[in-house]
Amino acid sequence: MAFMYAVSREALARVREFAHKLIAEHENSVVVGHQMGAELFAVVEEIESDRPLRIALADVSATPERRVALIKELFDGKVLPETLEVCCAAVSEEWSNPADLRDGLIRTGRGALMQAAEISETLPQVEEELFRLSRVIKNHPKLEQALGDRGTSSEDRRKLMAQLLYGKVSVVTEILAAQAVARPQEGMAADDLDILSRQAAHQTGRRVADVITPVALSDTQRENLRAKILDIYGIHVSIHELIDPSIIGGVIIKVGKEIIDGSLSNKLDTLRRSLV
Repeated sequence: MAFMYAVSREALARVREFAHKLIAEHENSVVVGHQMGAELFAVVEEIESDRPLRIALADVSATPERRVALIKELFDGKVLPETLEVCCAAVSEEWSNPADLRDGLIRTGRGALMQAAEISETLPQVEEELFRLSRVIKNHPKLEQALGDRGTSSEDRRKLMAQLLYGKVSVVTEILAAQAVARPQEGMAADDLDILSRQAAHQTGRRVADVITPVALSDTQRENLRAKILDIYGIHVSIHELIDPSIIGGVIIKVGKEIIDGSLSNKLDTLRRSLV
């Protein structure tokens, strides 16, 4: 994600903690988390469409009270009271620049959605859906180009994503994906979705193991692989499986900076070198 200076990172941490507390303490926490996330994304879209407003909301020469009054004037009655509270908390903070305020609201919205998924015990499903969606987009260059075309409006890109996902994924995945194509925080939309998937895995206490295999793994093979990685590294992992027939057989496993190359193609290369 975009780099933030310390003052913005500290502001973001406080805003996210505040949003997390509001959701956790609400009797309808899942509903509030879903709606807060979607509404924060909508707030960002409105702020981004008005440059003077964007600058005014992050203007440190204005008092926090003045910035809060401005955000209330714009969104009071249009979003949940909890969403408005988070927006007020965000604009009352000091940010290094207006872009950091925007990114802070996006990250807080994403966090709200993942918190809702975690409470409803659907976060592993969201993680898997985000990862598979990122691979579908990466494997279809024309689709990736269409979703990343800055010559079209963010609304048109969202509509294209909605058509792709309709009835196929959870509501959290759908909202996150729509935001990622509208304003990706990292590279192209597929890159952003992959990062979101990894964040979801981390939030459930797991690391991601990137596994390259020539054919799809069976459920039993995936479970055995998780068990072996736990034995080797002492960590629970989520497997992100990539199909690559060129490795011929075996698997290549990457966990963080560690790589285990057990592919047949690597073994053949080693044998060739030994014969030279």
